[in-house]
Amino acid sequence: MTQTQTSTDLPAAPSRGGIDITAWIPPAFFAGWWFYNLRFHWAEQAEFRFGYIVAMLVAYLVWDRWEKAPKRDMPAPAWISWGLVLAGFPMVLFSELYRYALVRTATSAMALSLGTACFMAAFILMRRGPKTLSHFLFPLLFAFVAVPIPGIVWKPIVMGLQAMVTFFNVELLNLGGIPAEQQGSVIRLPNCNVGVDEACSGIRSLQSSIMVALFIGDQTLRRFGWKVFFLVAGVALAVVGNIGRSLYLSLTAHRHGTDALKAVHDSAGWSVLVFTFIGLAALAWFVVKLEQSALAYAKRQAAIGA
Repeated sequence: MTQTQTSTDLPAAPSRGGIDITAWIPPAFFAGWWFYNLRFHWAEQAEFRFGYIVAMLVAYLVWDRWEKAPKRDMPAPAWISWGLVLAGFPMVLFSELYRYALVRTATSAMALSLGTACFMAAFILMRRGPKTLSHFLFPLLFAFVAVPIPGIVWKPIVMGLQAMVTFFNVELLNLGGIPAEQQGSVIRLPNCNVGVDEACSGIRSLQSSIMVALFIGDQTLRRFGWKVFFLVAGVALAVVGNIGRSLYLSLTAHRHGTDALKAVHDSAGWSVLVFTFIGLAALAWFVVKLEQSALAYAKRQAAIGA
């Protein structure tokens, strides 16, 4: 007589926090393939060299959420998962064909990222469900901070930053008694001209600020509204810091000539990054205190109402 092996006799699948780890091998493969392709852009584009840091932060965010992942979830309807697969497949195919036929571009990188994200979301919905996808949605979206932006979006952003930085510099110089005039992204001074190029537009410090503000906000703040407020404040802090940097360079050029810019250009850039990170840390402490006070006040009001 043969003995039937019950389900309780079967070896349990390796898990952590009640979640089958083997079920996450395909999403992990997609994530590794995604970042492996992006690393070529990180190496070539100075604006996205912080992508390696983003990859490590994404891994930490997933690990940090793992224990609190929903223990019970219902897989989404099959048509939703397959719809995401069908939506992502043309984007991945376009990216791979374009890469092999021509060259890696920001557009192909964005297409690959969107398609891969669709694959990962589809697999999570198929194996786990919408609650699990919602739980891990922030790390998935956070990874897009390291994805190169297509030129059709990138160029207007950079040009807008250049024009804004130039405008504020001209206004501040005029208020300080130094005649200055704006011509596009060039500041005309009495004895020289100072150009605000792409690097001086503040796009790098802005990207770094967005990355840091999103990560710190996720780790320290509880309410979505406060996270958005902290992000906006972090962006404003980066813009203010870069306007101060450009103003310092303009004053240096006015007093000592454009040759003096070479000696202070890089140090001024690093000073802006230090200023931004210290400012974000102080701002995070302040916003956390504000949120705690607001939550405590809401609890007191609820207790009084009860």
